[in-house]
Formats: sequence, C-alpha cells, structure tokens
Amino acid sequence: MELNNVYITVGTTKFDALISAVTSELALKALQIRKCAKLVIQHGNSQPLTEVETLLIRKTFGIQVEQYKFRPNLEDIRAADLIIGHAGAGTCMDILNNRKRGLIVINDTLMDNHQLELAKQLASENYLYYCKVQDLDAELISLDFEALKPYETQPENLTKFVSAVNELMSF
Repeated sequence: MELNNVYITVGTTKFDALISAVTSELALKALQIRKCAKLVIQHGNSQPLTEVETLLIRKTFGIQVEQYKFRPNLEDIRAADLIIGHAGAGTCMDILNNRKRGLIVINDTLMDNHQLELAKQLASENYLYYCKVQDLDAELISLDFEALKPYETQPENLTKFVSAVNELMSF
C-alpha cells in the first residue's frame, strides 16, 4: 500500500519523541519505500524541525515536509493516507470518524498510561495499529495497513467508544 500523504499529530501535547522517531533515518526510509511524498506534521508544543532538517529530508528521501503548531486539521486528516499520532482519545476519534488508517504511538512517559488501554482496545477490534516510540520504524516497514477495517460511524459505536474512554479514565 502506498502512503503518499502521511499526517503526524501530537494534538495539544508535547511529544518530542514521536516527532524524532518519525523523522529518524529508519522511519523516513520506511516511508520512502511506501512511496510517501508528503509528511504533514502537527507538532503542537513539541520542537518543530528546522528548515535545514526539512530540506535534508526532501533532498535525501524525496519527502516534502509541512509542519505547524496548531490549526484546524480536518483537511489534513481527510487528505492523509495514514495518520500517525499520539494515543489521545481525540486523535483516535479523528482517525475512526474519518475512516482513515492509523498508527497510534504510545507515550509511555505519561503517569497512568491510559493511552495504552485505549489503543489496545481499538487494535483488538482491528480499527488501527499501535506501537511504542522505539518500534515506530519497524512497524512502518511491516504493518499491513490495508488489513485495517473502517470504523462504522453509527451512534451505538460512538456510545461504546465514549463508555470505554470513561471507564479507562475512572481508574
């Protein structure tokens, strides 16, 4: 499966490790193999790439990089062939409601790591994949994104999702 347009999002958080992982040489090689031509990075409060870094990525891997801190992102989501993001509930819902393929990256530096439980549940239903930051490059190479099933945006599914998030947050 070709991933021409890949969207990276950290939401409102700071997740420098995700930005570093997705722009590492191994991850960029994996994206290049999958025919990625454009990488759109919503970096939130994380450190953005420098102009030199974005030019180097374009020159070395043929991938155009666009980045921003915050803006309405519906257009970026809809244009993406793959969304790579932190495992916040909002990002997960954006992936599901827009019927996109997703790879959720767990921020295991968080105190209670509720993100892992949410990601595990959604992965068990075959809606998206998840991984740890250090495994991102290997997952980009090996995962079959076509095997993911589209989320059915029926009211009962949203109710189930909200209930699952509420249950996770109550621990």
